[in-house]
Amino acid sequence: MRNHLSKFSGLTENIQSQLSGLVYPAVLGDPLQEPRHRSFLAGCLGGGAIALLILPLHLALIGPTSLPVALVLAWMLGQWPLAMYLSQTGNLERAHAFSAALFGIFLTGLCLFTGGLSSFALVWLAAVPMEAALSGSRRIIAASAAFCAGLVVLLAVVPQAPASFALATPHATLISALAACAYMSILALRLALDHMRVRKALQQGEERLKLLNDTATDIVCSVEPDGTAKVLGGPLETVLGLSCRQARGDWLFQRVHVSDRPFYLTRLDEARCGKNVSDVELRLRKGANAPGENGAAEYIWVCLRFREMTSNEGDVSLRLALQDISARKAQDQELRQAKEMAEETSIAKTRFIASASHELRTPLNAIIGFSDMLRAMPAEQVSSAQNREYAELIHQSGMHLLQVVDDILDTSRIETGHMDLTIEPVDLGTCLESCRAMMAPIAERAGVELVFADQDSLPVLPADRRALKQIVINLLTNAIKFSGKGSKVSISVRTEGPFQVLEVRDQGIGIPAEMIERLGQPFVRIEAEDSPRNSGSGLGLSIVKGLAELHGGALQVESRNGKGTTVSVKLPAGAMRAARAEPQSAGSNQQTDTSMTVSERVSAVDPVVLAHSA
Repeated sequence: MRNHLSKFSGLTENIQSQLSGLVYPAVLGDPLQEPRHRSFLAGCLGGGAIALLILPLHLALIGPTSLPVALVLAWMLGQWPLAMYLSQTGNLERAHAFSAALFGIFLTGLCLFTGGLSSFALVWLAAVPMEAALSGSRRIIAASAAFCAGLVVLLAVVPQAPASFALATPHATLISALAACAYMSILALRLALDHMRVRKALQQGEERLKLLNDTATDIVCSVEPDGTAKVLGGPLETVLGLSCRQARGDWLFQRVHVSDRPFYLTRLDEARCGKNVSDVELRLRKGANAPGENGAAEYIWVCLRFREMTSNEGDVSLRLALQDISARKAQDQELRQAKEMAEETSIAKTRFIASASHELRTPLNAIIGFSDMLRAMPAEQVSSAQNREYAELIHQSGMHLLQVVDDILDTSRIETGHMDLTIEPVDLGTCLESCRAMMAPIAERAGVELVFADQDSLPVLPADRRALKQIVINLLTNAIKFSGKGSKVSISVRTEGPFQVLEVRDQGIGIPAEMIERLGQPFVRIEAEDSPRNSGSGLGLSIVKGLAELHGGALQVESRNGKGTTVSVKLPAGAMRAARAEPQSAGSNQQTDTSMTVSERVSAVDPVVLAHSA
C-alpha cells in the first residue's frame, strides 16, 4: 500500500513539475496566479487527452462517430490550442474568455443538431457564464452572458436539425441536467479554491503588514486633494493610540497642537504646490479621545516628511511619513538643560573666583601690611599697645583666611562624596545652647536679638555632632549678617512626621524670588542693593544643604524680599539608613577629628571671626 501511495505521490509531483514548465515565466512564484494557470492548463490538456483516448475506443467498439459525438470530441481537442495560447502569452483572462466562447459555440452546434430549444444540451448554456467567472473579470462575465443570450436567440430563429440527429430518449434530458450540475459544481469548486487562495493570500498579507507595522517607525499616509490624510500603514496605534478606523477625515489636522497648525498648513500647501519642503517638526495629540474637561491632553513630538509619488499610470500624489521623535526631543531638552546648568555653574564659579580672590586678598593684605609695619618700625618706636593691636588684626585676618579655605574644602568634600560623618546620639538642646553661647557676642555687636527654643523639651537626634553644630552656626551667621539693628533672629524646633525641623527665622532684607531656587548651590550669593558689603563667599548654605542631605534630610528656604527669611533644615528623628548609620572605624574617627570644621577650631580662639562664614 505504501509503495502504491509513493508511486502516486511521485506521479503527482511529476505532473505538477510538467505543468509548472508550461506556466508563463512571469507568473511563476505568484501564490495567486500560478495555481490558476496550472488549473487551466490541467483542464485543457486533460480534456484533449481524454478526447484522444475516447476516439479510438469509440471507433473500435461502436463504429463511426455521429455528428454530436464529433462535436464533443472537437470541443475537447480544441482545449489544447487554448493551453498553448496561455503558456505563450500568460493572459489568463483572455484564455478563459476564449474557452467560454468555444464552449458556447460547441453547445449551440450541439443544440442545433439535437432538437434546438428542446435539446437536452440547452441547459448547459448556463455553464458558459460560470466558465467565464473563472477569469475574475466582470467585463468578461457580462460579455459571456450576453453571448449566451444571443445563442439562445439564434437557436430560436434557426430551423431544427433533421430527425436522424435528434436524441429523444426519455432520460436524455435528465441525464444532461445531472451532468450539467456536476460540471457546474466542478466550476464552483474551482471558484471556491480561487477564493480560498485569495483569502489566504490576504491573511498572509495582513500578517506581513502587521509585522511591518510593528517593526516600522514611520506612519505612512496619502494626502488627499482636500488636505486630509489617509493612513496606508505604520505603527499608528503604538505611536498615537489610534486605530485605522478612528483615523478618518481631518483627523491629522485636528490632532495638531493649536499653536503648530499655521506652520503645518503652510508646509502642507507648499508641498501640494510641488515645492521642496524640509522636515516639519510639530506636536500631535495622543489618544483616541478628545481632551478631558480640564483641558489636559498628552502631546508628542513628531516629524513629518512630505514626498511626491508617481504611479504607473503617471498620476502624481502626495505621501506623508510621520515619525515619533519625542525621545529625541527629550534628549535635546536634557542637553539644553545640561548646557544651561553648565553655563550657570561656569558663571557661578567665575564669580566665586572673583569673590574668593577678594576674600583672600583682604586678609592677606592686612597680614602683609601690618607685618611690614612691625618689621619697618624701629623697636624703640613700637609700643606694646601697638604690638597687641597689630597682632590682633593679623590674627583675625589669618583666621578669616582659614575660614574661607576651610569652607572651600568642606564644599569640595561634600560634592565629591568624601565627607565622613560619625553618627551618634546628639542632645539637640545641648547643641543649641553651645551655638547660642558662641553666637551671642556676634549678635550683640550687630544689635540683633537671639531667641532660642525651650531647650529642655528638645529630643536626641542621630547625627554627627560637629556637622549639626556647623549647620546651626552657619544658619545663625547668615541670619545675623542680613538682619538690621534692632531686629530679631529666632531658632525653633518642631516635629514633622519622622523628621525634626530646625527653623531659623530672621527679619532681615529677605531674598529676591528669582534667587531662592539657586540658593544652596555652591558659590551663589545674595546680590541685592541692601546686601551687606561683606556677604561672604556664598558657600554657607551650600555646606548646610550638603550636610543635611548627608544626614538624610533636606534644606528649604522661604522668603519675601524685604520681609525676612525662614530657613528650615529637616533631619531624621529615627535611625538612619545602614550606609550612613555605620560607626566610623578608629582610623576614620581620627581622620574626622583632624578634619574638624573651622567653626569649631575658631570657636576656641575667637568667636568674632565666625561672622565671616557664609
